[in-house]
Amino acid sequence: MSKPLGLGHSRRSRRGDLTIGTLRLIVDLARNDWKLFLADRRAAVMCFLVPIVLASAFGLIFDRPGQNLGEHKLPLLLVNENTTGKAQPIIDDLLKGGHIEGKVVDRATAEREVARRSCGVAIVFPADFDWKANKPRVEMLHHPMSAAESQWAEGLLMEVCLKRLAAGYLRPFGLKPAGEMSRPVEVCRVTIPANGSHPFNSYSHSFCGMTLQYLLFWGLESGLLFLRERQRGLWRRVRVAPVSLTTVLFGRALATASIALLQIACTFAFGNLVFGVTITGSWWGFIGLAVTVSLLAAGTGLCVAAIGGTEARARSMFIVVILGLSMLGGLWLPAFLLPVWVQDVSQALPTSWAMRGMDAVTWQGQDFARMFPSLLAVSLFAIAFMALAIGRFHWAERQRRKGVSA
Repeated sequence: MSKPLGLGHSRRSRRGDLTIGTLRLIVDLARNDWKLFLADRRAAVMCFLVPIVLASAFGLIFDRPGQNLGEHKLPLLLVNENTTGKAQPIIDDLLKGGHIEGKVVDRATAEREVARRSCGVAIVFPADFDWKANKPRVEMLHHPMSAAESQWAEGLLMEVCLKRLAAGYLRPFGLKPAGEMSRPVEVCRVTIPANGSHPFNSYSHSFCGMTLQYLLFWGLESGLLFLRERQRGLWRRVRVAPVSLTTVLFGRALATASIALLQIACTFAFGNLVFGVTITGSWWGFIGLAVTVSLLAAGTGLCVAAIGGTEARARSMFIVVILGLSMLGGLWLPAFLLPVWVQDVSQALPTSWAMRGMDAVTWQGQDFARMFPSLLAVSLFAIAFMALAIGRFHWAERQRRKGVSA
């Protein structure tokens, strides 16, 4: 028996109307959340001001303008307890070598400065020092956190002493003394990757990292507001209305993500105008990352509301989680400064992929193809967070209907 021609068409029309109506409901719910967000003007302003202040502060702290590996000098204190003048040539060579920011002080001053870590390393030439003797003894004073600097200072000291000894051995043969000898090889430093590489920009990294961290905290605040509404009974009034649970959750997620997206725009606009933070890589990649990390913030908020239980418990638990994700994900310090085991662990964290993508499209200048894995990873994390939260909410709703507290 054939079906009337208009039946299938009418069903498709109703499905289309239902989809459009659902989208309108989601937008209306998001608009209502926006009104609640803007109702407290001072809180709304602080929401955009805090990431800007944090990013600016981190950028100012870690910015080292005009410095690179070849220009950096080792701060070093020199103590000369030798009164015969045998240590003075070594001290002069160290000061003239161009590798240290040296200062000659007494032992008491050196010990005090090293203890405060005003200068992490000091070399003490004792009274019996003689650089011509067999293995002359010196003291290396260093702070526990300056072990690497002490090894650098030891290497410079060995270089100076060897040059002096070589000069003494070669002079009888009429060869040039060490002070006039040129380096046997010339070292040419090459940065990898060479194509399209850009120097590290502390402001770009800080604005990326602090923006991502604050987006997670914004998601946390959104989730806590959700829990607060449930405790005050507003959730029951919303659920009485003929609106599906998924629609309500998508409305909240849309509001959280749209506010997060505006936060990204304001923060990077300020960074560009004041500190010169620019998008040197793919603009499409930056836009895609901005959208996906905003959705990640929304997913974080839904997870907080779904898993947190009470507002106080959720705040205590998720603050620790967000700070851990920020630290291990390289949001505070560049990933290459972190221990190797931390870099390995961070491969499983959304913040690490988000930070890698943001660095790629800002100061690293990478194209869309090279940053796409980061974009894909962040998108999968955002989808997973939302799916987990929605599934948890539906499970809790079924438990509630059965009369079991979830």
